[in-house]
Amino acid sequence: MLFQRAGVFLLWAIVAGGILTTAGTGRPMPGVLPDDGDTLSVQEDARKHINFKEIRERFTFDVRYGLLNLGRVYVYIQSDTLYNETPAIHVVTEMVANRRLPLMSNRVVHYHSLLAFEDSIPYGLKFWQNSLHRNLEERYVYEFDYEAGHVLSLEEGALLDTLELHEKADAGPAIFYYARLFAGTDQETRYPVYIDNQASEVFMTFSSETESYDSPAFPGEEIMAYTMDGFADFDGPFGFSGDFQAVFKSDEFRIPLEARVRIFLGSVRVRLIEYERLTE
Repeated sequence: MLFQRAGVFLLWAIVAGGILTTAGTGRPMPGVLPDDGDTLSVQEDARKHINFKEIRERFTFDVRYGLLNLGRVYVYIQSDTLYNETPAIHVVTEMVANRRLPLMSNRVVHYHSLLAFEDSIPYGLKFWQNSLHRNLEERYVYEFDYEAGHVLSLEEGALLDTLELHEKADAGPAIFYYARLFAGTDQETRYPVYIDNQASEVFMTFSSETESYDSPAFPGEEIMAYTMDGFADFDGPFGFSGDFQAVFKSDEFRIPLEARVRIFLGSVRVRLIEYERLTE
């Protein structure tokens, strides 16, 4: 459960974040605010544009709790696609638990997301989970209908709930890409997410200051990195407090290098160990 929940979120946010003094209050943060009810607006001069639709990357993350190796996470864009006539990318996140751990056994979970973009801001069209170790496809599904103003939450094909939808949002990796647009800025933002069958938010504070970072994904390379502090406004297992931190490479792509999620004792660490850019 810890690997499945904390690890996934960590990836999404690159997982990314610290804590804002106003986090948890439910108040929107400066930078990303509801515009006309169904769009995200941003401070144009602060955001850095990255055309994720043209970049093909593959990330391999190592997930650890202290010295305990929880498993690996792989993130990549599988293909371009159309969903309800909207151009999108199909993002896959594969989570493979460490089979040597008794509680993890042979857990293999794949998360699929169809993401569209509005002025470079990613948002979700559909998100689903395949539990391969149980031979269950689309075990959990979120379908976003922006015209109707609702999100359908399903479990194994059965409708669990119809949730209100007032702005562009996601239930998966959109924030993984979104955070990279603001890495290296001195800005506070928020991003709406749906998790555990309810609407929530992730708050983020970015810094333009850099620090030296030693990355196993770029051996022998002298790296300078940006940091980000964040807060996830929902409860989690093992005393998950909502606090998390992230580190991004200070290059034009702001590659996510590491993230830490605080729990009751210590933190879960997600660290990039391999990075491939498949196309330029």
